[in-house]
Amino acid sequence: MPSWAAEELRHADLGDKRLNRRLIDIVSAKPTVSVPQACGTWARTKAVYRFWDNQRVTPEAMLDGHIRSTIERIMRQDCVLLIQDTTNLDFAHHPSTKGLGHLDNLAQYGMKLHTTLAVSTAGVPLGLVDHQMWARA
Repeated sequence: MPSWAAEELRHADLGDKRLNRRLIDIVSAKPTVSVPQACGTWARTKAVYRFWDNQRVTPEAMLDGHIRSTIERIMRQDCVLLIQDTTNLDFAHHPSTKGLGHLDNLAQYGMKLHTTLAVSTAGVPLGLVDHQMWARA
């Protein structure tokens, strides 16, 4: 029986089956611990960092398989709520991080993340249908 992550990401296509398998492995890992703790060995940790450094691996490409699975769940519903939210990712305490911009005031420095979550009328989360991330100039 496939894992929940393999089932959820069955539509993932990063252009290489090994990258698809690595994505499933990463998603299946423990989200509450650091990358080295979740990987357990230096070789697996290095493989995750190489994965993220691969030009084929973009946020959009990683989420595409999940979004396709979400759309399948949406199609089985009579009515769906699409809930949107914009979150500030504040990196003010990480001044050496590059590619960031000001948030809502000059003391906040980071990126904005806007997500759209599909939810059934019974309140069951169906998954993400869109996400956008940007930094102000």
